[in-house]
Amino acid sequence: MILNSIQEDIPLDPRPFKVLAERAGIGETEFIERVTKLKEEGIIRKYAAGLDHRKLGFRSTLFAFKVPDGELDEIVDEIIKYREVTHCYLREGEYNLWVVCIYKDGEFEGFLEKLTAKIGEESTLNLRTIKQFKLRTNLKI
Repeated sequence: MILNSIQEDIPLDPRPFKVLAERAGIGETEFIERVTKLKEEGIIRKYAAGLDHRKLGFRSTLFAFKVPDGELDEIVDEIIKYREVTHCYLREGEYNLWVVCIYKDGEFEGFLEKLTAKIGEESTLNLRTIKQFKLRTNLKI
């Protein structure tokens, strides 16, 4: 119940855990203690507001790169300098480095061009989001 409640609807309230505790039928102190324990155990990594970046004027794209093993560290170090990078994954396959970015038009110019020049155009895919289908993931626990 606690994990479900903090995934789905943390109320905008001066005491959100009190509201959630009431919904769960337990006291606020117990609720906070249980959430704290789950965080300490590593079951909860974090809890934060989920923003709809499109409604805020941002766009997203997925980049895929073919990067030789010997150049991975250098390329990754360059990529993660950008605040627009939200995820950076090493994967098996021809395109072995995958990067997700969220950016505002005009603020991210040159990023792909700079990396393409370094890695090579034939080794770069820019997979811009056209339509998002996955809206949210909530695990029923």
